[in-house]
Amino acid sequence: MAQAQTLLQLQDIELHMLRCQKRLNDIAALLADSRMTDAAQAHVAAVQQALSPLRAKSRNLELELQSTTQKLQATEAQLYSGKVKNPKEMQDMEQEIAALKRRRGQLEETLLEAMMAVEDQESELRTADATLQRLSAERQDANRDLTREQAQLQTQLAALRAERDAVAAGISAENLAKYNALRPRKNNQPVALLEAGSCSVCGVEQTLAITREAQLSQSLVTCLSCGRILVYKH
Repeated sequence: MAQAQTLLQLQDIELHMLRCQKRLNDIAALLADSRMTDAAQAHVAAVQQALSPLRAKSRNLELELQSTTQKLQATEAQLYSGKVKNPKEMQDMEQEIAALKRRRGQLEETLLEAMMAVEDQESELRTADATLQRLSAERQDANRDLTREQAQLQTQLAALRAERDAVAAGISAENLAKYNALRPRKNNQPVALLEAGSCSVCGVEQTLAITREAQLSQSLVTCLSCGRILVYKH
């Protein structure tokens, strides 16, 4: 096989390797990217943090309401037991009962609001937790597929490296050096086809002399415009 054609084969292998490596880099980034689940976990934690004082407030209100109700019942029982005879003492107890009833009403209203707030926050927590569970499951499934693809690509890349080394062994040191020198300057494509008399990459038409020389394939021929190594396409 002519050296130019062997260099084209080498280029095809190396471009394939680059695609594999790029995908491997993408997979590594995807496997490491936990932003969505982290955000979902943070939201769950924030809702839990907001829920905790609401529950505490509701419990405290329940305890105070229970205490107020018990005190009200005890005061009413004492007043209506007939044991209290002093008019002033009875008046004081009636006033206390009225105050306890007002307080009980206030507590019942405040407790209802607190319970509704707890219920709303608990509903948000269930939604946030369900979202977290869904995202975690989706990420686990995606990571399983990505890990499988990663292993396949690593095997493929190892085979491509071996193939590249075998192909490169058939290229002279001088021609390989020229190829490697052009490669970084030509976006990893230092070799182009000569199709219908024109460079397949830059599109510039070549001279008849260049076309003839590329056709003979006795030495490396470069494009008169972009400088890439030309391979004559039969």
